[in-house]
Amino acid sequence: MNDSNSQALGVERLYTLLRGVKGGDVSVLAFCENFERLYNFELDRKSLSEKEKGAFADLFNKVVWFSPYPEEREAVPHYLSEAEILHSVEVTLTSLL
Repeated sequence: MNDSNSQALGVERLYTLLRGVKGGDVSVLAFCENFERLYNFELDRKSLSEKEKGAFADLFNKVVWFSPYPEEREAVPHYLSEAEILHSVEVTLTSLL
């Protein structure tokens, strides 16, 4: 597989994750772990449109603050809940459609 096909698959995998977590097929924890890995290590961001670059960067900056533990979110104000991540996913999908 050449690099452009690989890059296209990376972008499509991000969209698949977004749709999966929105539809309830992927847990928020699995979504965050996979989105962070894909975005950091498996995606050539130069292959993204300007709209995608901004939307995925904004979402990444939310995903890295996810915590499934309420007591942790109370102690660290920047940590985000499942509901906040799901809202960010919805905002991202809306902005890209």
